[in-house]
Amino acid sequence: MVRKVAIFFTIGLIILALDLVYSTLKDERLIYISEEEVYSLLNTWALQVGRNPNPDEAKAVIDNLIEEEILYREALRLGLDANDQIIKRRLAQKLMFLKQESRGEKLKDEEVLNFYNENKEKYLIPRQFDFTHLFFAKDSNGSARAVEAERLLKKSQEIRSDVFFLGKNFTNKSVKELKKDFGALFAQAFTNLEINEWSEPIESTYGSHLVKIIGIQPERMPSLEEIKPRVLIDLDLQKKDSALSEYLNNLKDEYEIIISRSLEQTYNE
Repeated sequence: MVRKVAIFFTIGLIILALDLVYSTLKDERLIYISEEEVYSLLNTWALQVGRNPNPDEAKAVIDNLIEEEILYREALRLGLDANDQIIKRRLAQKLMFLKQESRGEKLKDEEVLNFYNENKEKYLIPRQFDFTHLFFAKDSNGSARAVEAERLLKKSQEIRSDVFFLGKNFTNKSVKELKKDFGALFAQAFTNLEINEWSEPIESTYGSHLVKIIGIQPERMPSLEEIKPRVLIDLDLQKKDSALSEYLNNLKDEYEIIISRSLEQTYNE
């Protein structure tokens, strides 16, 4: 009698387990397409094409969504996500983004001011120059022509220079920007130029220049009100990064991490 009860009990457990497995498989084969998902895709389609889709085009969008979901699930079922660095990276980036964006606290005026005061050097506006120049292209005997142009300028004679692709007159250019646009030698020369006087020929990446500085704005520290939008963005980013670091550190405590012995020296350097 006891043996029969045990057999029936075992059969019951097997049936229950099979039912659970079947239900799970059934759920895995269920694809639900929500209105929100479809409307979002149709809106994106309309923005890209410039008009609303017709019924056939809307159906094609939905069909594509269904096929994409089927392929996604089949790829997971076949284990195609395993050991794929691109998929790992994408999932990690998505989780990082979710954790950063989940921080919903509003920035307080006091912490904005404190952040600004603690990071003032980041917002320092460097000395800037307003200037005009005469350009002589490197591939048109620029160096010799610039020397001749300097001589003619002293005699107030007409100068024929070349067209420079970035323009002739510039305002609010820092040394860093000059270096980026013209090259290091050109930017370095500005530290020794006199205002409202034509320079000697200065070499750039593109050729030779005669430069006249029109104005100089000294280095200054902008007020918080001037740059508050930028400060808010920087502080918000810092808080998001801190929240993510805290989340990762807490997760690391839940994992046992083993690094190959051959990598230990590299990892600990």
